Amino acid sequence: MALIRHPIRLLKFTACVAFLLSIANGYSHLDWSSAAAQVGRFAGPTSSQTLALSADDSILVVANPDNDTVTVFEVRGDANRKLSEVKVGKEPNGVAVHPSSSPAYVANTVSGTISEIDPFLGRVDATIAVGTEPYGLALTPNGKKLYVTNARSNSVSVIDTSTHRVIKTIENVGTEPRGIAITNNGNGDDNDETVYVTQFLALPVAVGKLDGEDDSKIGLVSVLSTATDSITGTVVLKAIPDTGFKALGDAIARVAPPATPTDADFKFTTGAYPNQLNNIALKGNFAFVPTTGASPNGPLRFDVNTQSLLSVIDQARKADAGKTVNMHLAVKAQTNPNKRFITQPWAMAFKNKANEGYVISAASNILVKVVIDPATGAPAVQNDPSDNTRVLQVKVGKNPRGIVVNSADTRAYVMNYVSRDVSVIDLTKAPEKALATLPSADLPKPGTPEDVVQIGKELYNTSIGEFDPPAPGQPPIEGRMSNNGWGSCASCHPNNGLTDNVVWIFAAGPRRTISQHTDFDLTDPQRKTQRALNWSAIFDEEEDFELNIRGVSGGKGLIVKEDGITPDDPVAGFTPPNANRRQLKVRGVGAWDAIKAFEKFGIRPPISPVKKDDPDVVAGRELFIQANCQLCHGGPQWTSSKVRFTPPPAAADLSNGQLIKELTKVGTFDPSQKNEVRANAAAPLGADGFAPASLLSLFAFPKTFFHNGSADSLDAALANVQHRSAGTGVDILDDADARKKLTKFLLSIDASTQPIPLSGLADRAEWREIEHLLSFTQTSWLKLYAEPAPQRFDIGKLRPDRALNEP
Repeated sequence: MALIRHPIRLLKFTACVAFLLSIANGYSHLDWSSAAAQVGRFAGPTSSQTLALSADDSILVVANPDNDTVTVFEVRGDANRKLSEVKVGKEPNGVAVHPSSSPAYVANTVSGTISEIDPFLGRVDATIAVGTEPYGLALTPNGKKLYVTNARSNSVSVIDTSTHRVIKTIENVGTEPRGIAITNNGNGDDNDETVYVTQFLALPVAVGKLDGEDDSKIGLVSVLSTATDSITGTVVLKAIPDTGFKALGDAIARVAPPATPTDADFKFTTGAYPNQLNNIALKGNFAFVPTTGASPNGPLRFDVNTQSLLSVIDQARKADAGKTVNMHLAVKAQTNPNKRFITQPWAMAFKNKANEGYVISAASNILVKVVIDPATGAPAVQNDPSDNTRVLQVKVGKNPRGIVVNSADTRAYVMNYVSRDVSVIDLTKAPEKALATLPSADLPKPGTPEDVVQIGKELYNTSIGEFDPPAPGQPPIEGRMSNNGWGSCASCHPNNGLTDNVVWIFAAGPRRTISQHTDFDLTDPQRKTQRALNWSAIFDEEEDFELNIRGVSGGKGLIVKEDGITPDDPVAGFTPPNANRRQLKVRGVGAWDAIKAFEKFGIRPPISPVKKDDPDVVAGRELFIQANCQLCHGGPQWTSSKVRFTPPPAAADLSNGQLIKELTKVGTFDPSQKNEVRANAAAPLGADGFAPASLLSLFAFPKTFFHNGSADSLDAALANVQHRSAGTGVDILDDADARKKLTKFLLSIDASTQPIPLSGLADRAEWREIEHLLSFTQTSWLKLYAEPAPQRFDIGKLRPDRALNEP
């Protein structure tokens, strides 16, 4: 009656009701009374993923990193209906939904923020600033606190969900924190739980090991307390001594493989250490970490380089339970010859009411099932109950990166990054099977440059590959990227083209994986400038990595003969050129053309957390210039290394299979070191120097510096006097405090840093050539750099009888 006496209030009330009804009409299948009900807590432990379910299983929120959106689905009763797509920050990765079903939280990696969204209204209600490159996030059981891993600032932000504020930043939680899992002891108190945080990249063993050995590094998981929001310990995940796969030799022990091997020659035991710790899941008294195990000792071939490890942590002891399994062994043991290995295990989730879990293979596009021994934590990969000759493998979308299981254990949902969709898995069937595919975000329009990059991303991330048929009416071509789905480009270059930070004993010698965000000049919209490839400048085209597909991964490759399917030969580093050769196609686009487009336009440099205006950074930049570090590390790629010709190179440019003018000796090659060896146990390349490494986003790849990982810090790298003096010929960095400032500047370098032009002469290679022609010393050339406006010198115009400062 009060409303009738106040017509204006009545109009407002009527408008409000109409508005709510219009919203409700869009969500007609949802039980609003249930959706709005305050669900007190989650049923079990929580874990960071790229998608999240509400506690009542009614809605699913999915991150779309390439679209800067999240999608909300209604999934109750298998409605599987897209409700909205919400614009959030740049590159959303982690997602969590409050146990009351609203709000949802989204970690925006590039923006450095958390978006708080209302999944029912499809809107962003708040934005919370956190650290640099937030990636994973998880809520406590009652939803009172949200923990966020800041991958680049090596910290965890703790957010009070009632005030929407960061109440604490836990610093120094480890290198590149990624995955989070939080225990659930079943009470209403969120301050008595344990938080586990994975450190993405393995780090060197403290003493006694050289990088390149199969047990040279360890995986690390930080342990936090929700009571104090502080670090209480660190779990060390050890290497396994025996992967179950045998090698033909032992490079570090100087045992060469036979020239014509037989089955009996596969007799050398290989180990592997856990690496790429992206995710962690809890079950009972144990925590489980799927990882890509690195087995770097040579000789390398498809089944003795990377492994599919599932490590186990005893929560009571906060220690490795000693129950790590190599999931590849289950595939090896199957009698069915149609094998697909479980490459790059990226995430996992468990049922709530059974000791069963599911691991997704990011490269092989499958889901596999494991059963856990509740007493020991030992996992076992399961065979297909309908065909005991093979491992149970449920095919999902392209490049799966997240998985959640509903509280009733009836459905699993898998986020597929490259295909931008969600696979719905029916867990009530034996075997489990895919029930539906839900498109989550738009793919690029076919035929556009963005589509070419997307095809390249697909091929870069797959261990299989699906290609156009060689002729109309014929079946598509599959399985060319590796042998039985063993490897992918992303196996060694995770995070869309970066690095696993492993020192592999390759054919050229020990070589730390180089991140491919430095391959091209990212300041050039056309990406015309490319560096010489690999540490020893043994490649001049991206297509030369066809050799890696065929050799290291055991695949048949992408370069083909006229029939459109038979691998074409020869394939070599320089001659003949490999670009523009006949190649497999995807939707009419050449496979290598697409991969190269992805490498040019699809790989983002990591963002440094170090402030550019920090006084030490400013001082360090000046020291960098004074020491003439830009001689080798200047320019927009932060390296002087370049491909300066249209392939193939002239014979004079090559020496010992290397682009000799791109190499520089800076005292980092020591042939007496145990790990300085080729994969075939012969002496390595290195005496002629190495192509200068790029400094772009160097901070993101810690404790493994130089080609062979011989320096475990930038301080150690700068302790090399020949290296730090290379720009001037004299040591002006003998002061430790000065080196600290220089180090801080190096740690600040990312894509937003103003490049320092290559000094005087255009680059190290030109200087080296002139120095060779005229027999000048390095110190003499300092006079050139002292000129107020150094010029690019024309070698053809230089004469020995001219003064040094004449052009």
